Amino acid sequence: MDPLEKLADVKVPPVPKGKTLRDGVRRKLHPRLLMLHIIEFAVGATSWALMHMMVALCATVRFTITGQWTKKQEKTRKK
Repeated sequence: MDPLEKLADVKVPPVPKGKTLRDGVRRKLHPRLLMLHIIEFAVGATSWALMHMMVALCATVRFTITGQWTKKQEKTRKK
């Protein structure tokens, strides 16, 4: 027997009312999105901040030891 023919006799439950579905989505989805944003900030933004802090700390130590800033190469424009 074809699987679609078996499904033809299965009764489909009624669609939930709009207000109930909307409330369920708000109750389940919004806290998960909030936690996802918090985790994304904690992992992403904090790691970038720590990386820039380490670069600044290394530059400070280098300045303390050598007494001068490293010169960056100037970008030359092509005319």
